[in-house]
Amino acid sequence: MKPSILTLVTLYCLGTCSAFADGPQVTNDKRGPAGIAVAEPWVAARTKLIEHGWKPTRMHGTDGYEYSGVERVLAAHRYFEVDTCSVDSSRCILFYSRKGACLRVDTIGEQLNDMTVTRWTHECPDAPGRPGKDGAG
Repeated sequence: MKPSILTLVTLYCLGTCSAFADGPQVTNDKRGPAGIAVAEPWVAARTKLIEHGWKPTRMHGTDGYEYSGVERVLAAHRYFEVDTCSVDSSRCILFYSRKGACLRVDTIGEQLNDMTVTRWTHECPDAPGRPGKDGAG
């Protein structure tokens, strides 16, 4: 008995969807490490992470990177885990580590007290394929 084209297409779509479901860009869990959540104030989420053993990963200690905008505000408050923040939408990427595991936390917000978590992934700052500061891969 030959499978129909519809059956093959359905199986292909299911396989493709499940292959990408666990990718680093997808977070289906309502709570992340240490119980952090999407839309939670970043300062509160950071406190939870540190209380659960996540250590901020210092990102630009010796590379001569010049902070600007929200990055500068974060650095002034000694939040050196900031990797980069976009200028136009104030989206920031911050990194943490614990027992050899990495955590990337993305936020949005123009003011420190307004920054909220938008997502998290178990991604290291030097992960292969990570675009450079100029956007090039």
